[in-house]
Amino acid sequence: MSNKPLPRILKPWPFWRKVWQKREEMNGWYMSIWMWGAMILLIAIPYMVINDMMNSIGISRLDPVIALDDVIPFIGPSILFYITLYLYYPAGALFAPKSDLGRRQMLVLHQVLFLMSWMIFVIFILCPTFIHVTEQVPQSYQDGDGFWAMFYADFLYQLDVPWNSWPSLHIVHSMIIVFALQHWMTQNETSRFWKISLWIAWTGLAISILTTKQHFVFDLVTGIAAGLAAWWLMLKPALAWCESKEAETHFEDVQEN
Repeated sequence: MSNKPLPRILKPWPFWRKVWQKREEMNGWYMSIWMWGAMILLIAIPYMVINDMMNSIGISRLDPVIALDDVIPFIGPSILFYITLYLYYPAGALFAPKSDLGRRQMLVLHQVLFLMSWMIFVIFILCPTFIHVTEQVPQSYQDGDGFWAMFYADFLYQLDVPWNSWPSLHIVHSMIIVFALQHWMTQNETSRFWKISLWIAWTGLAISILTTKQHFVFDLVTGIAAGLAAWWLMLKPALAWCESKEAETHFEDVQEN
């Protein structure tokens, strides 16, 4: 374990004091449920507001399209992989060990998700990018004509207009959560099969942001870069800190207050 001090912003924020004190309530699920609400309030709502705002302004400052974006085919059913993102969010709260260590780690995981999201929101605002590869989607899908097309016209295009391009939050969020899940699997001595399966599923999601024409290749690459940076610079040291005596004392102080 590194002896390098953890930056204060990565340690649990005073904001969580009351949540931590009630962590044993609701059969130990109190914090998990509270985190779902925090994700909606601090990530989902700002995301939708920024997305609609950039769509209303209609000014795109970057066109990162490359030849590969045109070569990659549109695959309608790949939306099934695309929407698996919405399984990762509850997984980050549900599969944390139901111990004080696990709850500390679940808390810092969500703080990293919040911090990365807010930094990327700034990019969305300062460098809005219209995802014009959506124009490669067949008109029948845009009109909702057919079984798979229904998911696009009635779900995807109603909730997520083609802005908020890079880095892809689909990639950043899912990668951060997968790293946390892998960390807990290692703690629990979960078989290698499940770790590999987890990354295979994530790879399907990563490819799907391109085959649904929801993102540029540039968004995928920058999303992976941001996800790796978040792991090495933020989440990994924060998870390690949670195992330290300092972390135990930190939360004991919170409990006493």
